[in-house]
Amino acid sequence: MNTSPRKPIRTAILCISDVYLSRGLQLQAFYEARGEEVVILTPDFSHRHKAPIAPCAKKRGVEYLHHRPYQKNLSWQRLLGHAEFSRDARKYLEDWKPDRIHALVPANTIAREMDKYKKEHPEVLLYFDLIDLWPESLPVKGFEKTPPAWIWKHLRNAHLAAANKVFAECGLFANRIEQQTGIRPEILYWTIPDDKTDSKLNLPASRLSLCYLGSVNNIIDLEAMQTFLSLLAKEIPVDLHVIANGEKKAEMVEMLSGIVHVIDHGLVYDPQAKQDIFDACHFGLNLMKSEVVIGLSMKSLDYLKGGLPIVNSLQGDLHDWIDTSKCGINIDHGDLELAARQVLESLKEENLQMRANARRLYTQTLSIDAFESHLNQILTSR
Repeated sequence: MNTSPRKPIRTAILCISDVYLSRGLQLQAFYEARGEEVVILTPDFSHRHKAPIAPCAKKRGVEYLHHRPYQKNLSWQRLLGHAEFSRDARKYLEDWKPDRIHALVPANTIAREMDKYKKEHPEVLLYFDLIDLWPESLPVKGFEKTPPAWIWKHLRNAHLAAANKVFAECGLFANRIEQQTGIRPEILYWTIPDDKTDSKLNLPASRLSLCYLGSVNNIIDLEAMQTFLSLLAKEIPVDLHVIANGEKKAEMVEMLSGIVHVIDHGLVYDPQAKQDIFDACHFGLNLMKSEVVIGLSMKSLDYLKGGLPIVNSLQGDLHDWIDTSKCGINIDHGDLELAARQVLESLKEENLQMRANARRLYTQTLSIDAFESHLNQILTSR
């Protein structure tokens, strides 16, 4: 009779960027709670800081594979590095021998390389987790209809059928993939942990206070932000609290400083300090270029968790939630005056109700508990 202990299931999580690593770490915690042995494969180069990841910043249970450096988000060096990482990840898995691979996509080359691995090891469970759509999310008009974009998209779509399960981080992505491939992904919303901070409202009585959180990059609609804030500033003094970094932050601050009072907090890592800023603001800004295909931005999760209503320009999940759950105001790029009026008309009791609705949406749909409950249902269902 064999009494040796049963070996735990081995799960490998692939994550191309430190920007996405929070989802990788949440998945790691979920699978480890099931008694599994987990490794995360991720680059040793930080996309957020465009620099090698310092040894003191490296995390437990994470293998940092080499990635060539790059300085621009849209660059051949970045794409080539992603392809090299994807191949190196496959080689690593040949030695590590996982029972399950949960691969975050992009990079699209990860889908290709994991398809190859699955063909050679058909017994492995393969999950593709679509957390962004490349090239659809690029703010370049018409690019999606060009041959390079078709090839790039094909790197992902041609390999999705190899997976045992396909997830998408929002309904907008799931709809796009179903239209393109006929495969309907399971929706597994992005989530962030609840820091259990204390919320004490500190809204100014005679000013409008707004917050911008997150990276300021090429998908942010700075022109729309400038026009929108100008419309508001004609009616009421406006404070803009900025918790941000990014290649276009200096441009944004310079552009808006002549219109509103900019309060630059830099990067704020302390959860209570961030909550205190949210408590001093009426709305959080989520204004992106109209070409961008994103259903749920990371900054919007922070806003909702903090009970901060959102001024939003995205289509998809967040847009629909704002309509149905009344947790913010949707902007039409063609009618910014309407959105400005709606903001000015909702600074008192309606703002308080929006705050409660935002927090409720986070708790019921976007919290860690909701994420783990839904993923467990998916994995245990036939």
